[in-house]
Amino acid sequence: MDKKINTDNKILNEQTIYKQRNEIKKENEISDKIKNIKNKKNSIIILYIFLILIGVANFYSSVSRFDATTVSNKMIKQGIILLVAFFTCYLTSKISYKNFLNKRIRSSITMFGIILFLVVAFAPIPSIFPTINGGKGWIHIGSFSFQITELFKVPFIGLIAWALSRGKNGGKKLPYFKNFLAVSVYTGIFFVLLLFLKDLGTGLHYVMIVAFLIFTSDITDKFLMAIIASGGGLGLFVLTAVYNFGSGYKQHRVKIYLDGIFKDVYDRMEAFQIYQSLIAFGTSGFLGKGYGNGVQKYNYIPEVETDFAIATFAEEMGFLGVISLLLLFFVMFFLIMNISDSTEDYFAKYFVTGIAGYIITQVIINIGVAIGLIPVFGVPLPFISSGGSSLIALSVAIGIVINISNSSAKNLETLTK
Repeated sequence: MDKKINTDNKILNEQTIYKQRNEIKKENEISDKIKNIKNKKNSIIILYIFLILIGVANFYSSVSRFDATTVSNKMIKQGIILLVAFFTCYLTSKISYKNFLNKRIRSSITMFGIILFLVVAFAPIPSIFPTINGGKGWIHIGSFSFQITELFKVPFIGLIAWALSRGKNGGKKLPYFKNFLAVSVYTGIFFVLLLFLKDLGTGLHYVMIVAFLIFTSDITDKFLMAIIASGGGLGLFVLTAVYNFGSGYKQHRVKIYLDGIFKDVYDRMEAFQIYQSLIAFGTSGFLGKGYGNGVQKYNYIPEVETDFAIATFAEEMGFLGVISLLLLFFVMFFLIMNISDSTEDYFAKYFVTGIAGYIITQVIINIGVAIGLIPVFGVPLPFISSGGSSLIALSVAIGIVINISNSSAKNLETLTK
């Protein structure tokens, strides 16, 4: 009997030790995950600040062609924009992203966006709602202008993320088509609103963000292939129709793009921006002409500090500088995608994925335009172009990524208690 009791005690002790080891191993794995999330979050913050500093340096070089007073005024204005951007980043990092799941808040933001787009598109007050470069979308107050199409990108991503994540956290199996239909409706509404604003470039960026989200979602490959086929066919049809039968500014842009791609023709009068941008890239060499030594900023490319900021950067920093900058963007992209992978909340996962897509597609569009691979869309280079609305919107996006990473870390911490 004593022998049996000793044997049972031995087995019980071994089971207890095994259980304790498993618990310790599990706690260590969770601690490693928490540490990994925090390290990635800190890396994103460092990259965010570093890219902004590169943008400030590039902006200063671009505006150095002006007199000292003008340069000073422009730098002060840019400094104010930076302060607002940092504040919005901090603010959104502290406000829970889950507020967007509240139906009343989400509906209010969506309706406010739709109404604001319509007001800006049709209100006959050019002093407040000006037309710039053939398009609308700006609200002008005092010496500051706000581009609502840029500022609304993050709420739009949140709306699409919510539509894609419906039912998943609750374990419901909603049909792919039902979620895709909701995404299509929201995308269609805002694309039409952007056409009212005559901002096709930003409209196409909205569509690219949605496409990126759909391709990274759990929608089946068969359904994705159908989307790709229909989207590709529609895109080819639109380009052909605009080129042959269109008129005005949009047809002009498409014609310049297709002539450049297929005929290698960049007329110095018609396609002067692309022509001069290609000169900036082509004459920069491996190491560039040196900081501040670029010449394209001297009125060869209009407003070079905005949509064509990469031209000045490429000319002065060279091939090595451009590759290094692209590497920073892709590192940020992969870090943000890793934050997405670390969360179990489907809405948060899609929200962060959409933000990663927002940043990387904007980089691809901007640089693609600068080297003639994409038609001129008027989309700024993230963190580098001087547009205040773009920088504030991007700062809000980074703040949300920080908020979601903090939430993921806290959820893991509760498992160790």
